[in-house]
Amino acid sequence: MKHARALKPGDTIGIAAPSSPFDRNAFQKGVHALEKLGFKVSFRKDIFDQNRYFAGTDQRRAEEFTELMSDRSIAAVMFARGGYGSQRVIPLLNADALRQHAKPVLGFSDLTALLTFLRQGAGIPTFYSPVITQLGREPHSMTMESLAKALTTSGPLGPISSDGSHTMLPGEASGPLVGGCLSLINSSVGTPYELETTGSVLFIEEVGEKVYVIDRMLTQLKNSGAISKAVGIIFGSLKLPDGEKHDVDAMLADVLSDFTGPVVTNFPAGHSDEFVTLPLGAGVELSAPAGGEPRLTCTEGLLS
Repeated sequence: MKHARALKPGDTIGIAAPSSPFDRNAFQKGVHALEKLGFKVSFRKDIFDQNRYFAGTDQRRAEEFTELMSDRSIAAVMFARGGYGSQRVIPLLNADALRQHAKPVLGFSDLTALLTFLRQGAGIPTFYSPVITQLGREPHSMTMESLAKALTTSGPLGPISSDGSHTMLPGEASGPLVGGCLSLINSSVGTPYELETTGSVLFIEEVGEKVYVIDRMLTQLKNSGAISKAVGIIFGSLKLPDGEKHDVDAMLADVLSDFTGPVVTNFPAGHSDEFVTLPLGAGVELSAPAGGEPRLTCTEGLLS
């Protein structure tokens, strides 16, 4: 993976929309939130295009992202929102060309597919972070502080806040931090863009799915061998639909009863008000003591 330059106040962040269309008011507020952090923001006028449930055609979205990556005045790329669509853009991207323009790329949810492709296929440094429309909905101060730290820190991020998380299976593990939204990880299985989990600390989060659906997707990953290849697992937010009667922690304990590494739940990242930005691909150490609060430490930097 190529090291990219850490951002400084006054640097420009480019915004792309490779997935769904979005609320313009929340977008503008999110842009203002980035500007309050000291960054300039740039985006194309056609970012507001709509084509069915996409932010414009596949070609438009691919060209937009490629343009932002190749523009030397853009120091980092973030995304307007997730939703659905980034998987359709991946085949239109040139990994070799993107590799020549290493800069941090940040997103989450549906962007899991694109982030995985960029990191594994083009060596681009990627972070699991809020999108612009999220920043436009009065995010928690910790969310903004974590994002700013991730963008501007040269070298390892060190201790990463794990406030509120719990140990499900105790133990210690170290390896590259990989993962993202469960449904996108699951849908990558069997494709050229499948998430590589060997020796990794695997991060998983999801939103709006019933417990049996989460069970089904985890079981698919388990049956594919992706789970057993990991050395530790961190579950971020798992927001269930209203009226869900089954206990998600009981399901996790059942599905992962034979996992040999540490498992942590309720980590503050994903579809939640408190969102710790995570350095994907960076080396981390996970400590999950029985009866104690888990600790996650980043030991390798993505930016220099």
